[in-house]
Amino acid sequence: MPPGDEKHSLIYQEMINVLGDRHVADDPAVMEAYSRDFYALSVLRRRPPEFVALPGSTEDVQQLVRLANRLKFPFSVAGSGLLFPLMGPVADYWCIIDTKRMNMLEVDEKNMYAVIEPYTTHAQVSAEAMRRGLVVGIPECGAQASSLANHICWGWHGTAHRTGFAAHNVLGVEWVLPTGDILRTGSLATEGEDYFWGEGPGPDARGLLRGFMGHLGSLGVVTRIAIKLYPWPGPAELPTEGVAPDKKSELPSERFKWYIFTYPDLKTTIDALQEINKAEIGGIVHHWPTAYFPWWWAKSRDEYWSTWLEEYWQKNVKNCIGVCLWGFASEKQVAYEEKVLMEIIRDTGGKLIPDEVYQRWVPYTANNWVRDTNGPRMMRIGGCFGTNLISHDSVDDSLRSLPIAFEVTDKYAPPILDYDHSDWVATYDFGHSALAESDFPHEKTDEVCQAVLQSAVDAIARDLKERAFQYTSALARADRVGPVYADYHLFLTPIKKALDPNNVANPTRLVDLEAWEKKTKK
Repeated sequence: MPPGDEKHSLIYQEMINVLGDRHVADDPAVMEAYSRDFYALSVLRRRPPEFVALPGSTEDVQQLVRLANRLKFPFSVAGSGLLFPLMGPVADYWCIIDTKRMNMLEVDEKNMYAVIEPYTTHAQVSAEAMRRGLVVGIPECGAQASSLANHICWGWHGTAHRTGFAAHNVLGVEWVLPTGDILRTGSLATEGEDYFWGEGPGPDARGLLRGFMGHLGSLGVVTRIAIKLYPWPGPAELPTEGVAPDKKSELPSERFKWYIFTYPDLKTTIDALQEINKAEIGGIVHHWPTAYFPWWWAKSRDEYWSTWLEEYWQKNVKNCIGVCLWGFASEKQVAYEEKVLMEIIRDTGGKLIPDEVYQRWVPYTANNWVRDTNGPRMMRIGGCFGTNLISHDSVDDSLRSLPIAFEVTDKYAPPILDYDHSDWVATYDFGHSALAESDFPHEKTDEVCQAVLQSAVDAIARDLKERAFQYTSALARADRVGPVYADYHLFLTPIKKALDPNNVANPTRLVDLEAWEKKTKK
């Protein structure tokens, strides 16, 4: 379908009638900017949309969605725009709803929550919360990412050991359904304007909103949510010294203390994690892979490759655990937790890393788990990064899932670059669950991206064989992977059909309704 045909012109003019000509575009040069991001799949399957629309309010979104139903064109929604494989066009007349004009932020200091719109970033929420002695669950994907999107999709938090899975922190929600109807959940459902409560009345719709990974915009557009905030025992502004990339950040030692210690192998590392979980100490607890250290610490590629090739990090931080003790209640809490942690390290055979290594890493990089600047640094080495494992299961399950990821990824290394069997494990809710992830760097060429994509296909096939559900397989359509996982597609598909009868909300991503209907008619 060439841009400029009768239907294209009609859609474009109707969008202008809704938003004005400043907030609608169909210029090919502008559309090209919305064609891909850094993911291998996005590089290989780049396709620009035909329209980009910038609503400024929930009511604007509602009118756009109603227009999509009337004129029968598909749409997807962008938060910060860092996940194009799940929102990029796959059909004609596609419109990307870019929410960059929707960046409202309000903090309720007394009741410890923030109300945010889709383009409000983690950095904005963190800065405003910390000024009030509060902190948001710090995410993994970068300070520039949408805090709303991270809470309703993916939801990894570097502070999740204490603050939990992001979805658990969602309170009231304002949600434009694919039909254009507005659904308000929790305390908003009773004709109030207060976002303080997330459950009920009646069935809690957050499970439908969130699930394991989120509905990817296939069940509408969430325009505003409230998120829970936590006490922040640190200063109102993060102390920093120097100029990026040579910038240090050290928090007051009487309220924050970092410890990094190592073990002989992954099994004893996981055992030690479990002991820390049982003791319920720490504000941040992770097992970091060796690859993460130079990825985030290095100030240049030369610095990265020199330390990596001489195996500086591999020799010093293999099978390490990083713990940051937070004095939420008082300085005495830090002293108590420090005693408990040192006993655990001693009893489990841990070994503190050399002070020279500690000083090289902690002042410059460790507090990025609070400042939240780690994510984008993963792309600097090869221009891109990928993963063949992001599971969310028990802490012990990482001992099963990680070797499978290594086996799959090693088949394609090279062209996948050296990653020293990256094996990140992050505990959630004091170890009631854990994230296990294996990342790798690669170059952004079509040939390399094709190999990376094939490795992901192999990983999904292995997931299905093992019946191990994780984020890689969760990206596949429910009607494809559902038969392996308790037939969840059998109840998800009717929900999609009921909420999106015209199949306009990010079609084919969550469920391919057209393919499903053809199959069921046979």
